[in-house]
Amino acid sequence: MALCKLTREAADDGFTLVDNRFIREYLPDADDGAVKVYLTGLWLCRADAPLCDNTLTHVCDMLDMTEAQVTAAFEYWRDRGLVTIVNASPLEVRFNRVGQGVKLYKPAKFADFNAQLQRVFADRLLLESEYLKYYEFLDSTRLPQEALLLIAAYCVRLKGDGVRTNYVLTVARSWYDLGIRTVEDAERHIELEDASTENLRKIAKALGKRSAIDLDDKQLYVKWTTSWGFDDEAILAAAKLCKKRGGMERLDSILDELFIAGRFDAESIRDYGARKQELYDLAKEVTRVIGVRYENLDTVISHYIGTWLSQGFDDAAIRLIAEYCFVNGIRTLNGMNAAVARFYKHGCLNVAAIDEYLSSLAERDKEIKAVIEATGSSRGVTASDRDAYELWTQWGFDGAAILAAAKACAGRPLAFGAISKTLTDCRDAKIFDAAEVAKRASVSASKTPKRERGDSERKYTKEELSSFFGDLHDFDDIEV
Repeated sequence: MALCKLTREAADDGFTLVDNRFIREYLPDADDGAVKVYLTGLWLCRADAPLCDNTLTHVCDMLDMTEAQVTAAFEYWRDRGLVTIVNASPLEVRFNRVGQGVKLYKPAKFADFNAQLQRVFADRLLLESEYLKYYEFLDSTRLPQEALLLIAAYCVRLKGDGVRTNYVLTVARSWYDLGIRTVEDAERHIELEDASTENLRKIAKALGKRSAIDLDDKQLYVKWTTSWGFDDEAILAAAKLCKKRGGMERLDSILDELFIAGRFDAESIRDYGARKQELYDLAKEVTRVIGVRYENLDTVISHYIGTWLSQGFDDAAIRLIAEYCFVNGIRTLNGMNAAVARFYKHGCLNVAAIDEYLSSLAERDKEIKAVIEATGSSRGVTASDRDAYELWTQWGFDGAAILAAAKACAGRPLAFGAISKTLTDCRDAKIFDAAEVAKRASVSASKTPKRERGDSERKYTKEELSSFFGDLHDFDDIEV
């Protein structure tokens, strides 16, 4: 006898957990009686079940069902792998983990499907394990049996009746992922792939491929033309870039690279091919300058160099930005990509524009340094100093006005904060002239307003705060 037990009242206050997969995958197809029996049985499986009348008779009385109805409900869940009937008389049921039990399928449900599927494979007799894989696929996708039969027949037509079940179901899954859900969808897709055969022969010739066009080739072609948007002329141009090097798989990789680089027409693809060696040289130099090493420069070209070039940067500008990154301690391609984005935002796509921009930054740093020295400090310029200075200029203050405010705030703790407060006061008073700013700043410095307890404060509405924070959307200019 157990040392401690829950009272019946305490047990009734507990919870019965139901697996989400049961609700998502099994509940929608079950009738009310089967669901009630399953949940009741799950409740009886709790650790405090000894407090309950865990018998078939009690379940029947509780649910107002006959023994035959309850038994039929458990047999329904047995066929779906959720329970195991350990003993038929007296009835004893063991609940399985959802998705872990062996699911049983009624032969009558798939009798016609089995006969048609076997005819598709002609002389090769299908094994019971293969049929089960087809059933599981149909059950998990809800694809019509006729659609799966069409896909199987298409695979056999192209691969022969020796094609394996796993291959057929892999094709079926890829088609399903493309949105094929009906017989009509499958028929249209087959027509599309059949129509591609002649075009694929031209592509295979350009690749130097001598083997016959197969289903895998057609699958790739449909992806290139429908998902990626390449036309036949563009694909042929890409095929000539990798002739006798890797076949269809290599072409797939090249088109992926071109897709990322935004090269979709034949002319731009041919230009891309002509520049490929130049791109390799550029990628090698960029990685050397910033101090990273890549065994495969294709990735560098496709994800970085190609993208930067498509944005309008020229080779010399990319080299200059790499040097800029090295000097500023940026040692990764992701870091350099952020720097490139910053230059792009300011329209600096060539060396002249970058030089001009960097020169303006250097001049600005001299102005900021003068402001720092005016406060009585000799420290260097920081990123936050630059942000503050840029903000003040956006308010409408020139360098002389800012310098006047700095001199008035000399010797004060947190001098840049004091400058901001001074300039905010001047801005609100519409004072922007340097001499007037100096007067206002000296008056403000001599007064320290005290806040009396009980002073009223402006209360902002949720909408006002949302509109303010909604404007803070541009975080691209963060220091790397």
